[in-house]
Amino acid sequence: MTGFLTKLLFESQPLLLMAGAMAMAVALAVHRRCYTTRTRRGLWLTLGVCALLLVLQKVVVTDRERLAQLATELASAVDDGDVGAIDARLDSSFQYRNQDKLAFLTDVNERLQRWQINEASLSGLRVEIDGDRATMAFHASCDWRSGDKVEYNILSAWELQCVRRPDGWKLQRIVSAKIGPAGMLNLADVWNY
Repeated sequence: MTGFLTKLLFESQPLLLMAGAMAMAVALAVHRRCYTTRTRRGLWLTLGVCALLLVLQKVVVTDRERLAQLATELASAVDDGDVGAIDARLDSSFQYRNQDKLAFLTDVNERLQRWQINEASLSGLRVEIDGDRATMAFHASCDWRSGDKVEYNILSAWELQCVRRPDGWKLQRIVSAKIGPAGMLNLADVWNY
């Protein structure tokens, strides 16, 4: 229940707008039926609360939104071939398979020299937060270019573990990276090419 309220009040503007429209419709119906100064004040109060909630939603950034932003920034960094931006979003204790942060970044840099990633986009983001740790799962699609070869709309499924640090959320571990329709190939297998 608290997850829904958090989403309603702080994360989803369409949901908040629908709830506000319903509250205004109820307040207007009560006012039109009774037509008293109390109901008029109630109508103005409802409008004020709805406006305040919209402003509050713009000001408050939840952990879920920060994690979604982290995933989007990582996708943009890969799309731009910006290894420095990827580095800034990885935790110092980062691990992927048997690689630490430095080995992973070296490998990514080498791959991004060979392949150009374009049109990276994310969908179906799911976030589970447990204190200072979080797990994100999402699907991504992008175009891969290498020389004269182009592969369009390469699909992938990702599961990442993140950790909260004083300077924000950081990627700590890639739990799973599956490439292709229905996640047929592991990222490590694809990286051999």
